[in-house]
Amino acid sequence: MAEQKRILIVKLGAVGDCLHAMIALRVLRRHLPNAVLGWVVETKSEQVVAGNPDLNHLHVWRRKETSRLLKEGRLGAAWRSIHEVVEEIREVGYDTAIDFQNLFKSGFFARRSGAITRIGFARLREANFLFTNRRVQPRPDEIHMVRRYLALLRPLGIEENGFPPAVPVVVPKQDHAVIDEFFAAKVPEGRPVVAFNPAASLPRKLWPAQRFAEVADRLAETHRIVPLVIWGPGEEGLVAEFRSHAKSPVWTAPRTTLKELAYLLARCTLYVGNDSGPMHLAAAMGCAVVGLFGPTDPRRVAPWTPRAVCVEPGEPFSKTRRVDGIVGEQVVRAATSLLEAR
Repeated sequence: MAEQKRILIVKLGAVGDCLHAMIALRVLRRHLPNAVLGWVVETKSEQVVAGNPDLNHLHVWRRKETSRLLKEGRLGAAWRSIHEVVEEIREVGYDTAIDFQNLFKSGFFARRSGAITRIGFARLREANFLFTNRRVQPRPDEIHMVRRYLALLRPLGIEENGFPPAVPVVVPKQDHAVIDEFFAAKVPEGRPVVAFNPAASLPRKLWPAQRFAEVADRLAETHRIVPLVIWGPGEEGLVAEFRSHAKSPVWTAPRTTLKELAYLLARCTLYVGNDSGPMHLAAAMGCAVVGLFGPTDPRRVAPWTPRAVCVEPGEPFSKTRRVDGIVGEQVVRAATSLLEAR
């Protein structure tokens, strides 16, 4: 392939998906060191990608603004909000677009980019086939999403059969201050910090907060850990429930931006939580991970790190499998194995 290629990555969200796509970006940069590489992303995951040294251009679609304008009936203004991003993308002159999302909206940006070659998955979703012209069928053994994303690089002559490492989020120095002050004031020096995340994007992914508290108590007793509960907007109730059941002292993380959360997780020894964006963020930042899986298949979305243990209920996987089928002893054993291995 010509070294001066101009390649656009289309991955609009969510956090975990973007973190997985960043691995493909790193492989792409390694094979095409002189290529011009860009990425179009939604606002909610902008902080994941921003500052990535492998990128030349970052294009941000303010999707919420577009949705607001549509609800207000301001169709012209909504279209202009999209058109501004498209014009910015087209100015770069991309010759190739890789659609990692396989949806109508991602296919739209790939097509409107002006790229002649538009790579996407062979599986047809939301009329995405209208936009892509190089379709890739992942191999049967390429189950994990990282493997599937790497398969999209094949039309560029790139094969990656190893275990490329996760790519950390770039956190500027000024975003360290809040977390450094918190650790200095709250965390006893020399004790391992374990981040607990009782939240998830969907109710069916939630393991009971009481059981998280019981695990924290066990690990505090056996390994002298500092339990630290992380949270996001709207998750204060889960934090309160966790703290109400815990018998050992529990610290609550401060309010953070996504980059501050990334730095916080980099300072933790272990993450214990439901399948969620923060789980993948912890793995990317070098933290050992215990991930709890119910209606999602860890073969596809397990944390991309060799220092992870996926805990599942005893029943075979199905989309109706309940995460609350996991018992506390399973989580304690998984966490203990990672704490002792460190």
